[in-house]
Amino acid sequence: MTITGTIESIEYRNTAGHEKKVVTIVPDHRQRAFVEFRGRRMEELEPYNENDEIQVDVSLEGKVSKNSGIQYNNLVAFAVRGC
Repeated sequence: MTITGTIESIEYRNTAGHEKKVVTIVPDHRQRAFVEFRGRRMEELEPYNENDEIQVDVSLEGKVSKNSGIQYNNLVAFAVRGC
Protein backbone atom coordinates (compact mmCIF):
# COMPACT_ATOMS: atom_id res chain seq x y z
CA MET A 1 0.00 0.00 0.00
CA THR A 2 1.31 3.49 -0.83
CA ILE A 3 0.38 6.67 1.02
CA THR A 4 1.06 10.05 -0.60
CA GLY A 5 0.78 13.26 1.38
CA THR A 6 2.42 16.13 3.23
CA ILE A 7 4.51 15.58 6.36
CA GLU A 8 2.79 17.29 9.28
CA SER A 9 5.24 16.12 11.97
CA ILE A 10 8.12 13.74 12.65
CA GLU A 11 8.35 12.45 16.22
CA TYR A 12 11.08 10.26 17.73
CA ARG A 13 9.93 7.64 20.23
CA ASN A 14 11.79 5.15 22.38
CA THR A 15 9.56 2.65 24.16
CA ALA A 16 11.26 -0.05 26.22
CA GLY A 17 14.38 0.22 24.03
CA HIS A 18 12.45 0.08 20.74
CA GLU A 19 13.38 3.18 18.76
CA LYS A 20 11.19 4.52 15.98
CA LYS A 21 10.07 7.71 14.30
CA VAL A 22 6.37 8.28 13.82
CA VAL A 23 5.56 10.48 10.84
CA THR A 24 2.16 12.12 10.59
CA ILE A 25 1.21 12.33 6.92
CA VAL A 26 -1.77 14.31 5.66
CA PRO A 27 -3.01 12.71 2.42
CA ASP A 28 -5.78 15.29 2.17
CA HIS A 29 -7.21 17.91 4.50
CA ARG A 30 -9.60 15.52 6.27
CA GLN A 31 -7.36 12.59 7.15
CA ARG A 32 -4.09 11.74 8.85
CA ALA A 33 -1.94 8.63 8.68
CA PHE A 34 0.59 7.76 11.38
CA VAL A 35 3.46 5.78 9.84
CA GLU A 36 6.21 4.10 11.86
CA PHE A 37 9.82 4.13 10.65
CA ARG A 38 11.97 1.59 12.48
CA GLY A 39 15.63 0.60 12.41
CA ARG A 40 17.54 1.73 9.33
CA ARG A 41 14.35 3.18 7.85
CA MET A 42 14.67 6.06 10.34
CA GLU A 43 17.79 7.20 8.48
CA GLU A 44 15.84 7.37 5.22
CA LEU A 45 13.82 10.24 6.73
CA GLU A 46 16.89 12.50 7.09
CA PRO A 47 16.34 14.43 3.81
CA TYR A 48 12.68 15.16 4.64
CA ASN A 49 11.15 17.88 6.82
CA GLU A 50 7.71 19.06 7.83
CA ASN A 51 5.63 20.31 4.87
CA ASP A 52 7.51 18.10 2.37
CA GLU A 53 5.36 15.92 0.13
CA ILE A 54 6.32 12.24 0.18
CA GLN A 55 5.19 8.80 -0.88
CA VAL A 56 5.56 5.99 1.65
CA ASP A 57 5.14 2.30 0.94
CA VAL A 58 3.72 0.66 4.06
CA SER A 59 2.78 -2.74 5.36
CA LEU A 60 -0.05 -3.31 7.79
CA GLU A 61 1.05 -4.95 11.02
CA GLY A 62 -1.64 -6.11 13.43
CA LYS A 63 -0.79 -7.02 17.02
CA VAL A 64 -2.55 -8.03 20.22
CA SER A 65 -1.03 -6.69 23.45
CA LYS A 66 0.24 -9.51 25.65
CA ASN A 67 -0.63 -7.53 28.78
CA SER A 68 -4.01 -5.99 28.06
CA GLY A 69 -5.32 -7.94 25.06
CA ILE A 70 -5.91 -4.66 23.17
CA GLN A 71 -5.70 -5.00 19.39
CA TYR A 72 -3.53 -2.61 17.37
CA ASN A 73 -2.97 -1.94 13.67
CA ASN A 74 0.28 -0.23 12.73
CA LEU A 75 1.39 1.21 9.39
CA VAL A 76 5.08 0.31 9.07
CA ALA A 77 7.19 1.98 6.38
CA PHE A 78 9.40 -0.07 4.08
CA ALA A 79 10.20 2.63 1.48
CA VAL A 80 9.97 6.42 1.22
CA ARG A 81 10.53 8.87 -1.65
CA GLY A 82 9.85 12.51 -2.39
CA CYS A 83 7.18 13.65 -4.83
